Amino acid sequence: MGEIPADCTVRPYVHLIAGPTGAGKSAVANDLARVTGAPVVVADRLQCFTDLATTSARAGAQAPGVRRYWLADRTVADGDLDAAAAADSLFGLVERLGSRHPFVIVEGGSISLLKVLAARCAALPWQLSVRVLPLPAYGDYIEALTCRARTMLAPPTPERSLLEELAVLWADPRHRRFAASVNGFEAVLECCAKYSLNVGTIHKQAPPDPIRSQMASLIALRHAEHGILQSRVFTETFGSRLPEQILDPSVLGRAA
Repeated sequence: MGEIPADCTVRPYVHLIAGPTGAGKSAVANDLARVTGAPVVVADRLQCFTDLATTSARAGAQAPGVRRYWLADRTVADGDLDAAAAADSLFGLVERLGSRHPFVIVEGGSISLLKVLAARCAALPWQLSVRVLPLPAYGDYIEALTCRARTMLAPPTPERSLLEELAVLWADPRHRRFAASVNGFEAVLECCAKYSLNVGTIHKQAPPDPIRSQMASLIALRHAEHGILQSRVFTETFGSRLPEQILDPSVLGRAA
């Protein structure tokens, strides 16, 4: 395993924190950012949508003492941000931040986007290290994801709930296909079909607690399935392409 050199003459030095959804990427990135003063770039396509802040887990992601940047600020009406466009945005943002900061942290779980990053890594003018967070024990993982899903269904005021975000999208038939492709929405749509609930007014109906509990459990299950896939893909992708490196925050802190 190679250690990061203290003489970081190539700018920027980029540290990628990848891993499954709900595995603690943001917490790890925040801790490192506070030690080093490095900005954090969120390599997540879904979190670009400001009208899906709760569903994408963008809501509440800002943390004291951390400068966090998203690839774009757009709405679903603007259309999807494909992997190639997201990658171009990621590379451009890292270059701009790298002109002002010796270190940049990239935090992400978008499979398509990080595959593009891995494919282009040899040509990038960065020093790059990668940390892939492990998949938690399944029982603990489901418990944590269920807790997160409950918060998405009933977030603190004034944040919109996942149900509200879904209802707004569902009101426009052009957005329904996209909505059905999002893990959290997909789970709620399954429950709506099973219990004959109106998707467009689900946020006003206050589903009974047993149904809301089923929604949270199903959202957690869908996220866990995706997380298992992320873990496998990231381990295979970055394990074969990049050497594991030891990140010494004290070195980064001194250099920054």
